[in-house]
Amino acid sequence: MFGGPPGYTEHLGGYERMLRHHIGLAISPQQRHRFAATMSLAADDAALPSDPEFRSAFMAYVEWGTRLALQNSSPGAEVVEHAPVPHWGWGVAPPYRG
Repeated sequence: MFGGPPGYTEHLGGYERMLRHHIGLAISPQQRHRFAATMSLAADDAALPSDPEFRSAFMAYVEWGTRLALQNSSPGAEVVEHAPVPHWGWGVAPPYRG
């Protein structure tokens, strides 16, 4: 999703596999929020780049993914079974070079 090698998707599946992990879980808004916050802390622990542009793109993906999981996990949700996973980038502004 950030332009790296496609190994995970090629070997383990993409959207469809992730979708199967969430269907019927009934994720609560509080659980979604805790997961997103934990991912932000995990990015710190993993020493991912801390510049605002990278973290903004990273957290935008986390927000998108967790909100999609929340929606798809609801009992009786009308799930889109096949969808492309977007490729995330820097948005309209390139990374700042000081």
